[in-house]
Amino acid sequence: MRTAGKAGNLYRVELFRERGFERRRCGRCGRWFWTLNPERKTCGDTPCDEYSFIGRPFTRRRLSLQEAERSFLRFFEKRGHRVIRRYPVVARWREDILLTIASIADFQPWVTSGLVPPPANPLVVSQPSIRLNDIDNVGRSGRHLTLFHMGGHHAFNSRGKRIYWNDETVELCHTFFTRELGIGEEELNYVEDFWEGGGNAGEDFEVNVGGLELATLVFMRYEVRGKEYRRLPLQIVDTGYGLERISWISQGSTSVYEAIFGPLLRKLEERANLERPPEEVLELHSKIAGLIDVESGRDLALLREKVAERSGLDRERLDRWMTPLEAL
Repeated sequence: MRTAGKAGNLYRVELFRERGFERRRCGRCGRWFWTLNPERKTCGDTPCDEYSFIGRPFTRRRLSLQEAERSFLRFFEKRGHRVIRRYPVVARWREDILLTIASIADFQPWVTSGLVPPPANPLVVSQPSIRLNDIDNVGRSGRHLTLFHMGGHHAFNSRGKRIYWNDETVELCHTFFTRELGIGEEELNYVEDFWEGGGNAGEDFEVNVGGLELATLVFMRYEVRGKEYRRLPLQIVDTGYGLERISWISQGSTSVYEAIFGPLLRKLEERANLERPPEEVLELHSKIAGLIDVESGRDLALLREKVAERSGLDRERLDRWMTPLEAL
């Protein structure tokens, strides 16, 4: 598998040069990232960083999921992208997957291979996506969902027509987060990585804020066949923005579930006669859960132990509080 250990031209984008970003190596995971914060030593993603936005929203205003979606689509529509209708969550045009797992899945393999033109170029879509690989984390981690909305702006560059590529992609992302949402640019961290999925691959940036990955910007250039990487006839901008996560970071709530389903959860708690823990316990639990993949009983026990240690509460009380909430 290819790696992003050395920064090529794709990672040295114009915005970083103009704004004075520094390239650093994360002191915990070892990945390379770009930042404006002279004090930053880590990449801004979990488990290298604890959530810092809980109780302290990073955006200019509070956004519901619907408001986050509208803000995203309108931003890119104003900048020349056509808003297209979302595709079905059952990927009936695919032979390799059953469910639509990302916005780029809408266009694989027919558009990405160059056989069929895209429905618009450039385009933007809010694509409902279903992923079940992290299902054991759902309800426990504070951030994992089985169904989520992926905001994707895409451009399909051919030899005869260039739409936009890495410089413009990063600039659009940076402008959306800073000017549209009001996130301080020193909070944004762009982590160099390499993405692969659905038979395609390319270098990418993971965009992290306050311990949470908000977007991935992929510069798709390869078709993957086994262990072989072949150049695509197109250079494709494949981006994915977590709209639920954007809503969450704008609210600073204790979990993405609270941000999206808060009123529903209150009704369910009331009907089930559940005792709700104090907010400070929920905040601490979510911050620590972000550092652990809770995929087994042993992981859950470790989470409870760490929360008990930092809160001074006993594990039995934490279990009585948290287990019913996680089940909701």
